[in-house]
Amino acid sequence: MGHPVPVTLSNPQTPPRAPGPLRTVTGKRLRAADLLLADRGQVFRALFLSAPIGKAVVDVDGRMLVVNPAFCTLTGRSADDLVGRHLDLLSHPDDVPLEDLALEPTPGRPLIDPQLEIVGERRLQRADGETLWVHQSREVVRRTTGEPHFVLLSLVDVTDRRRAEEDLVLRTFTDPLTGLPNRRALTERLQHALAVSRRRGTTVGVLHLDLDRFTAVNDSLGHEGGDQLLCQVADRLRWSTRVEDMAVRFGADEFLVLAEEVEDVDALRSLADRLLGVLDEPFQVHDREVTLSASVGVTLGCDLAPEALLRQAHSALARAKASGGRGRIEVHDEALTDGDIDQLQLETDLRRAVEANELRLFYQPIVALSDERLLGYEALIRWQHPTRGLLPPGAFLSAAEDNRLTSRLGEWVLYRACRDAADWDDNLRVHVNISARHLAEPGFADLVRDALADSGLAAHRLELEITESTALFAAEATLQSVGAVTESGVTLALDDFGTGYSAISALHRLPIHTLKIDRSFVADVVAEPATAALVQGLLQLGAGMGLQVIAEGIEDGDQARWLLDHGCAMAQGYAFGRPAPLPARDLGVVSAPADLTAPGEPAEPASTQQPAEDTDDGGADPR
Repeated sequence: MGHPVPVTLSNPQTPPRAPGPLRTVTGKRLRAADLLLADRGQVFRALFLSAPIGKAVVDVDGRMLVVNPAFCTLTGRSADDLVGRHLDLLSHPDDVPLEDLALEPTPGRPLIDPQLEIVGERRLQRADGETLWVHQSREVVRRTTGEPHFVLLSLVDVTDRRRAEEDLVLRTFTDPLTGLPNRRALTERLQHALAVSRRRGTTVGVLHLDLDRFTAVNDSLGHEGGDQLLCQVADRLRWSTRVEDMAVRFGADEFLVLAEEVEDVDALRSLADRLLGVLDEPFQVHDREVTLSASVGVTLGCDLAPEALLRQAHSALARAKASGGRGRIEVHDEALTDGDIDQLQLETDLRRAVEANELRLFYQPIVALSDERLLGYEALIRWQHPTRGLLPPGAFLSAAEDNRLTSRLGEWVLYRACRDAADWDDNLRVHVNISARHLAEPGFADLVRDALADSGLAAHRLELEITESTALFAAEATLQSVGAVTESGVTLALDDFGTGYSAISALHRLPIHTLKIDRSFVADVVAEPATAALVQGLLQLGAGMGLQVIAEGIEDGDQARWLLDHGCAMAQGYAFGRPAPLPARDLGVVSAPADLTAPGEPAEPASTQQPAEDTDDGGADPR
């Protein structure tokens, strides 16, 4: 506290002054100073005990001598539990013991306990086991000789601030849905891994995984179901990778695994095979069993920039996806190819295709098998690319899915098809394919209603086609949307019937009006007895449920006659007409889509039956 300060209350040599405000204030200050000097112990005790922050008097060996109530509240212990105990009672068990970090004795420098050397933030543990972050400060009280006598320790609770900072860091580097590291965390980890690999002469492997068919499954299950599925995928990747590896959620349905110190490509392939095997096991979502697969791009390197290594993995993944199969693994063995660059440019071009009026609709006729009478058309999208020519859907629909443009393209097709069909004869119907993603979006029923109102097309002349997997995995939102659409008179067709998981289950989920038997069955219906038996069963199933049945992909008269003999009433295929654009108006007469081969379409197969002659029952010129 220092030496006493002499205080004079009055001066007998000076005549007394008249009382005033200044004299009164000065007198009060002098009396307060006298009281403080007279009983410093009581004042210190009052300030110590009433302090709002944790305070303790600790001897230089680290044992607590006196603690205030705030210190007890902070640590969750009573004064009896603390007094006489060493400060290491409060240390967090996961921290390195401070004794191991104690400074070496220095001549002329008095030592105090390592627990008292800390000035700044540290982690403690409360009596209930809860972690506590505090800011520790101290004031050393010394003897008259200068040696430490005891230490006045202060602890300020900073747990809330520390947790907020940790939460911010966690959000910055963690995917909020799956809990896996995100792209930002990957960038830092990859930079470090490549630096280490260069020093050690090892290599770094990158596996880029993309879930096959996830868009359809996600849209069928709904967003909540899709999120659950992604979390399950993330969990499997997390526990199936090595401790030194890192699994990352790279995009919507894309994951990436960073593997350090990989021996060679074969070891990386083995890791990819193991991950695909882990994903092969069925997933359970909303009491449904869902089977997934993934395509994988693999690359290996050490003397590359992180961005270059990621591009290589993406290039390999693109080749795996382009192969058309599922669960494929492709290894990158060269720089980014011209084909990869073209695909990236294609995705960019597709974003402006709608505004640039580059999309086209082609129509393929649907006929009655008995007399080849025209019943309607299926609308099929094409893209008139400014430099690549006319592209079939297989060339750009995957790019649309990657860019989340399927709904936008679907809306354009729906409006254009309704407008075209409004000028056809009243007995002709138009079939429009709808993606699972589009069908599950809020407002789809309103979109159909607006398209019909805009075109003036009667609702019963529009039939929406969905795939069997969409029907099987339809979420509640999809069921409600379809219900609202069909109540207005629009009908629903089940495309690719028989190729999905469970044909009969699909029929019970949605108000199906028409079944379309997939072309893969029709192709062998004459030559393969097993296929013929299967198709006959599908036809009987449709008839028994009161559904219309359309056979797709009929290429010759033999197939048409077999289907007609076995009860199939309607057909579609090259035998009756290829997809073709609407012709221009001629002298005020509107003709049906011509039987023309579109650029980019596959060559017409041999046919023993002439296509049905088109009449003026067809559509209008594009708007």
